[in-house]
Order: sequence, then C-alpha cells, then structure tokens
Amino acid sequence: MSVLEAGRARAEARMTETVQIGIFVSGTDPDTLDAIRTLVTERYAGLGRIKYETLTVSDSDTSSQTVGSQTPMLSIPTGSPLINEGDEVVVTASRADHLLIGRRYTVEGAPQSGQTTSHRYPLKELS
Repeated sequence: MSVLEAGRARAEARMTETVQIGIFVSGTDPDTLDAIRTLVTERYAGLGRIKYETLTVSDSDTSSQTVGSQTPMLSIPTGSPLINEGDEVVVTASRADHLLIGRRYTVEGAPQSGQTTSHRYPLKELS
C-alpha cells in the first residue's frame, strides 16, 4: 500500500458523520404545515467529516458592524463525485458529536486537488 493510499484510508476512518449533499427546495409539510426542505437532486450521500478550522470565533469590522465567524470544512472520501459551489450539505448522523446532526451548510468553493487524502470543501453554516 502506498503512502497516499494509507493516508486516504486513515482520513476515511476519521469520517464520523453521515452527510447528504445536493440541491434542496423549501416547501410545506401538508399534514403539519411546517416548513421543510426537500432534496431534489442528490450529489452525494455517505461518509463525511465536518471540522471547524478554529474554535475561536473571529471578529471583523465591516461597515461599522462587528461580525463573528467560524470556518467549517467538509471532508469526503477521495473518488467521490464533485460537489458544486452552492450545494447544500445536511448532517444526518454523527458518531463523534450528536450536536452536528441536523446542521445545514452550503458549499463555498472547490475542493483541494491533487494528491490529497480526501476532498475538502469550505462551508458556510446555515443553521
């Protein structure tokens, strides 16, 4: 096994979340009239890893308004289909942190490319 293959196996072993990625539309549950999101185009469903690059919320001053932000990243196995910028990511399960379940994100850019151990996408949290 090559070093790259070993790294990919190790990265995949650390993927503790199950994610569903694609295009979702807003709607209303006909029975409860609650607002819901429905998947209309699935790009990927399976293992993933949500990681916040920092535990510290960074502050910026934009137009005299202080904004706090954290930068989450999504890792999915190498060889997974390409995820498009703007696609929505939903965490459906997690073995590592139950507080991630139900969180929604949008993909904010392209993954790292080349000899990587996983596809890593920058995210923006929606919920």
